[in-house]
Amino acid sequence: MKPADMPSQNGSDHDRQADIRKVAKILRDGNYSYDQSAHLIRKARRRVGLSPPDRSSSGSPERLSSEEQEAFLEAAYDRDGRTGLQMRVLLETGARVSAFVQVRVEDISFRDLEIRLRHTKGEKPRDVPILSSLANELKLHVGDRETGWLFRSRQGGHYSKRRIQQIVKSVAEEAGIRKRVYPHLLRHTVAQRLADQGMREELLQQFLGHEAPETTQRYYEPRRTDVKEAFEEALGT
Repeated sequence: MKPADMPSQNGSDHDRQADIRKVAKILRDGNYSYDQSAHLIRKARRRVGLSPPDRSSSGSPERLSSEEQEAFLEAAYDRDGRTGLQMRVLLETGARVSAFVQVRVEDISFRDLEIRLRHTKGEKPRDVPILSSLANELKLHVGDRETGWLFRSRQGGHYSKRRIQQIVKSVAEEAGIRKRVYPHLLRHTVAQRLADQGMREELLQQFLGHEAPETTQRYYEPRRTDVKEAFEEALGT
């Protein structure tokens, strides 16, 4: 065996990092979305006989509680109406931050009560429903504009993903929420709420724009409190 081919005590970490870079390049060059990438990695794990990470203790994704949602939106509107509306759109549409910052005035259908979300990684645009109260609020925000970014920055362009992340974090701090809050947590929040309220799995998958059904299934995993309540109800205690 050549010296270059021989494993060393420090070689495993180096090889692992090299493999990670190779996989990342494949996913990047293939223009795969986040959900498509996750689905491919899960299939690859099964193909080579690797077990997925143990998440048995974590259950469904972390989210804001009802009280935290209320405090979050209240803090956002207390700052100003624009921030409040931005946070409400994020929270109620489940938009990824990359799609949220790309929303334009013409993407809103006030007649159909829908917002068209465009992803930057090759996914097809999708229309998500909005409540009439949110549509009315958006009408006031848009005014007589018929085109352009829905939320314009001070420079006249759209907000950056980083700026929206900063706003979400600071609003959560002002609301007194102790957990780490970021845009994707708001997406988890609305997804879990819809699942808890009985939205069918295939419809939630469409709402979220998930490529693979497995990505949506985690919102339907029973929590320990649900199991305990069902157990007590079944035994009549």
